[in-house]
Amino acid sequence: MKARSILLALCALSACQPSRQAPPVAHPNPMGMPEGPRSPGWPQGRDGPADEASAADMVFVGGRVFLADSANTVAQAIAIRDGRVLAVGTDAEVRRFAGRGTEVIDLRGRLVTPGFNDAHIHFSSGGQGLLNVSLLGTNSLAEIERRVAEAAAQAQPGEWILGRGWDHTRLPASELGPGGWPTKEVLDRAAPNNPVFLSRVDGHTSWANAAAMRLAGIDRTTPNPPGGEVVRDARGEATGIFKESAEGLIGRHVPAPTRTRTRRGITAALEMAARTGVTSVQTDVSGTDMQIYKELLDADSLTVRVYGWHPLEMRTIQALDALGVTAGFGDEWLRMGMLKGYTDGTLGSRTAALLEPFADDHSTHGLPQYTRAQLDSLVTAADAAGLQVLLHAIGDAANRQALDAFERAARANGPRPRRHRIEHAQVVDRDDIPRFRELGVIASMQPTHATSDMRWAEARIGPERAREGAYAWRSLLDAGAVVIFGTDFPVEPMPPVEGIYSAVTRQSREEPGVPPGGWLPEQRLTREEAIRLYTAASAYGEWEEERKGTLRPGMLADLVVWDRDLLTIPELEILQAAPALTVVGGRIVFRR
Repeated sequence: MKARSILLALCALSACQPSRQAPPVAHPNPMGMPEGPRSPGWPQGRDGPADEASAADMVFVGGRVFLADSANTVAQAIAIRDGRVLAVGTDAEVRRFAGRGTEVIDLRGRLVTPGFNDAHIHFSSGGQGLLNVSLLGTNSLAEIERRVAEAAAQAQPGEWILGRGWDHTRLPASELGPGGWPTKEVLDRAAPNNPVFLSRVDGHTSWANAAAMRLAGIDRTTPNPPGGEVVRDARGEATGIFKESAEGLIGRHVPAPTRTRTRRGITAALEMAARTGVTSVQTDVSGTDMQIYKELLDADSLTVRVYGWHPLEMRTIQALDALGVTAGFGDEWLRMGMLKGYTDGTLGSRTAALLEPFADDHSTHGLPQYTRAQLDSLVTAADAAGLQVLLHAIGDAANRQALDAFERAARANGPRPRRHRIEHAQVVDRDDIPRFRELGVIASMQPTHATSDMRWAEARIGPERAREGAYAWRSLLDAGAVVIFGTDFPVEPMPPVEGIYSAVTRQSREEPGVPPGGWLPEQRLTREEAIRLYTAASAYGEWEEERKGTLRPGMLADLVVWDRDLLTIPELEILQAAPALTVVGGRIVFRR
């Protein structure tokens, strides 16, 4: 299939032509995965390379190389040739692969891990967010007003001011308006001559000023759209807060980013990924995104491997099916075949779909986004087309609806390899935890969500629901489920060390060590487990465990050299760890 025909047939879905199709292959749980023919093996009986053409391009010696395999293998050295792992073993064994042109790097005791694979990230939009107003960490309306005013001072009159990261749970209750939300007046003062539209940290609620609402024609007669809510005051006037699908009432009036700005955002995200140790991403993509990734790849400037998802819509399913695109379509750099839908909202906005009402607001069970018939129709059609379905599900009702839809699709379409996923899986009813393994559904989770949300999560759902299944990656693993890790950047920071720390300690990243022992500490993981869920397991989550995710010989040479040993340093020091070197495909893309 030619790139032009893909672009014409799929419109905005994708504009790059993958070079080959990697069909899904059945494979057992990666946490107990048999190593097969690529099992770690040290070179035997070699005094040096047979000739210079077979010598390693790069050799790392004098350190600790964590392979991220199921045996937790740690070697001393690793050799790379032609973008792949050539050998791992002792210094003496691996030095035999060094020729006259080999670059030999002394690790000086440092730890090497596979490159991190962020299984759930918004790479392009997060990069663009780096160019907008950042409200992360703001604790007062005055600080938000100041940051927006600074942006307005640099903008032309009438130019949109965009930003992300505010969190009403961090703001003093005395500063908030109806429903415990901020109001448009703050933004009116900050930018009287500009429309302002600011996304909450979770991306499921937005805050607008009066200028933005005038442009969108919002008034007291504007109805709530299905699956959304316009927050109003006692007089029925919109306060400036738009939940879930209601965000689109304003959002559709915001000018789309230019191609130049999109490329700037992707470039900013690539730089951040390289310096934080991220070498693969699983992300939403637009046609423009894919074009830019392809251009960067052609220019030898792409420094992450991309597996992209598109919206879970019937027209998309039909278009991909007509083109023969299935899960994992592409090459080692650019791939597609995932479709993502949203079954509910978020806990923070009280829009997550719950089986029982919110503990701190008994008037609501949240905002489901599909009827049973709607979701079943989409999932069954996508499954029949051989596509991989990702369903955002936060609340226990949403997780059950997603599991039910996957079960009915499998029953309708018959047995075959599947790796459908639930994204987030934040609150799962205890009766549904075993169903992940039974149905082969992957739990795609973000450990920093737990340490960000623990300030208020129990208030939302109550202590019993929290203990039974809140951010319960240990319970899911113990039940035999496949769990993979990501960040949800820009909802959470991109650096994987924040996720490792969160998974291992279940403690605050702002106040490290709090609470003592961790929040719901029975869900803690070992460091080895946390790293594997970010590497080997994430590769399994995208059908790529035979190509990347571990440092076995023959695997892609994506790796990180850390400035300190993540496996042995004190827990509180994990947050300060950073890559000294990031390598993608055998090429150094970052050096500290």
